[in-house]
Amino acid sequence: MCIAVHVSTHAALPKPLPGIPYNSKSAQRFFGDVPFFKKAKYRRQWLWNQPREHGVPVSQVFLFPFRRPTVLVTDYREVVDICSRRSKEFDRGTRNKECIGVVAPNFHFTMQTADPQLQFHKKLIRDLMAPKFLKEASAPQIYEKAIALIALWKLKAFKGYGRPFSVSSDLYSATLDMICAVAFGMEDTSSALQHEISHVQNISPTFPNVEGAPACFPPAPVTPELEGLFNIPEMVSIAQASPFPSFSQTLALLNPKHARAHWNRKTLIMRQTDRSLQRLTLAGLPECRSALDQLLWREMNAAKAVGRLPDYYSPVIRDELLGYLLGGHDSTAATLCWWVKYMSTYQSVQIRLRDALRQAHLDAYQTSRLPTIDEICDTSVPYLDAVMEETLRYASIATLIVRTSTCDTQILGYQIPKGTDIMMSLTGPSITEPALPIREMSRSLESQESKDKVHPWDEDVSQFKPERWLKLVKNTNSDEKEEVFDPRAGPNLAFSAGPRQCFGKKLAYMKLRVVVTLLIWSFEFQQLDQSLNGSDIIEKLVNLPKDCYVKLAGA
Repeated sequence: MCIAVHVSTHAALPKPLPGIPYNSKSAQRFFGDVPFFKKAKYRRQWLWNQPREHGVPVSQVFLFPFRRPTVLVTDYREVVDICSRRSKEFDRGTRNKECIGVVAPNFHFTMQTADPQLQFHKKLIRDLMAPKFLKEASAPQIYEKAIALIALWKLKAFKGYGRPFSVSSDLYSATLDMICAVAFGMEDTSSALQHEISHVQNISPTFPNVEGAPACFPPAPVTPELEGLFNIPEMVSIAQASPFPSFSQTLALLNPKHARAHWNRKTLIMRQTDRSLQRLTLAGLPECRSALDQLLWREMNAAKAVGRLPDYYSPVIRDELLGYLLGGHDSTAATLCWWVKYMSTYQSVQIRLRDALRQAHLDAYQTSRLPTIDEICDTSVPYLDAVMEETLRYASIATLIVRTSTCDTQILGYQIPKGTDIMMSLTGPSITEPALPIREMSRSLESQESKDKVHPWDEDVSQFKPERWLKLVKNTNSDEKEEVFDPRAGPNLAFSAGPRQCFGKKLAYMKLRVVVTLLIWSFEFQQLDQSLNGSDIIEKLVNLPKDCYVKLAGA
């Protein structure tokens, strides 16, 4: 009996992959690295920091009992190589599907590259990032919601007598309004910002009896529709935090809050689909004002081409729309939360950015008006691009992606068996920290040949420095040099890399461009007391700042 217990106990212990560094203490216990992981202040940071702890760019951790170790990779060039050039050796595993499964099981993000359904999904959604749709359908909606955000902040600054106030929920409401307007053409009566403006107009903030303390505005009651949409990233983060993501989400649905939100989402999609179909039917010709219009129009034509009845209420359309909402809301809101912090902290950056925008939109500045949406979209402002790119790099909103090896292979000389999960860092060494030493010959031939496409960062990699993205080039019309934005100035993986990188990248840049331009044009972000501008983060679906306050004055 004792021998059987000993044998079964030994069989349950983690089985390290040969030659790859790991925590020796963790290999001797059933739960492996889980105690270290759970004890860490920031769990994602603990993960991507493990290779540095071992002094190498590749290490392994034991996160799941009875499962193979997870291999960690923290090097920009290697991540790009795996995601861009080695798709036959590495594909998306099951983790994405497990984490998003209850919310949107048919979302293309969850599919492996080899899945035959992936191409059908790509064809269905391809027009959503086309320049024509972005400029004609997306941009005006984003601009309108950004104007509403400015109105809300002017109201709060007035009612708060110039005191600081928290803005994270406002930025989440604004980006939700933007993506809902683009996704559905959602009416202003359902707008989170409009609800908040009406609420603030009818209340008085509270003022703690402490000098410099922020004005506190009680949040507006959340409508059922908004509750269902705000709940999407919460459900995914529940799954991310669990070793059993599908089970944890199913369990969460027993909670009345999550069950109600799940039902409200389905009801919202059905109602918006009815309205979109009515618009398309009445129009006769395609007048696609929203992403849902585009999806339904494509389904209409696809059905006609093969002689079948269209399925406008299919799980595919529903889940692609929910995925569009998820991808277009949470990460942009978090990026803007970090950006307003940086503007308060780095006053010289804020001043230079405002000056650059005023120079670029000189007519708007001289006539005391906001730049129009066409002016914002059509005008090149290199320093604006630099601030946006540096915010994405420095904030490290998303920090890890997962691939699974589809064959026996190697990473930087380490043997990787088929079926191993590879967790790759989108931040840390080589991106926001100095790179770890790597022998050039251990890289793939393709990686060696593309070595000079993106140069490594200088020693100031850990600083917030937008000008790192600018370079001087000779003006084609004169002998003078001018500053231009260089997207390949150095490593950045904010949107991942390769053919499976973030689908909504173009929309995200558009939202940032419009919101950043209008906010810096309208407000001066004054310096905050350190108690309101700490560096602590909150790990949810993405990394959020714990403190997100503004103290505003007119620009």
